[in-house]
Amino acid sequence: MPVRFKLETKGLTDYMEQLKQLGGDLDAAAAEALDAGGEVLVDGMRRRAPKDTHNLERHIDKTPAQRDGNFHFILVGLVHADAETARYGTAQEYGTSSMAAHPYLRPTIDEDMKLARKRMKEAFQARIQRGGA
Repeated sequence: MPVRFKLETKGLTDYMEQLKQLGGDLDAAAAEALDAGGEVLVDGMRRRAPKDTHNLERHIDKTPAQRDGNFHFILVGLVHADAETARYGTAQEYGTSSMAAHPYLRPTIDEDMKLARKRMKEAFQARIQRGGA
C-alpha cells in the first residue's frame, strides 16, 4: 500500500479559467498552488508521524509539480524513501498483526485537506490579482 497522496488541481478550474483569460501561465500557477497546498500536507504528516527515531518524519516530502496533459499534480508523503522506511511508514499507517496502527497520512488528509485547498486557492487568487503574472 502506498504511503503517499496525490494532490491535484481538480475543482480549481474557475481560477485556472480566470488566469487563462488574463493570459497567465497556467502551468506555473498550478505548480505554485500545488506547492502551497502540498506544504500544508507535508507539515501535517510530519507533525503526526511517530517520533521515535525521526527517520519517518525526515522522509516525508513532496514532489515538484508534475503534468500529464492538462492534469497537474504532486505526490505528498514518502515519495523518496528507501524500502525500509517505506515498510516502516506503511506499518505505522496501517498497523500489523502485532502492532496497532499509528496513522499520520489519513488523519492529515481528513483534517488538513480543507486548509491545503484554501492555500491553493489563495495562490491562484494572488496570481489573478497580479494580472496573471
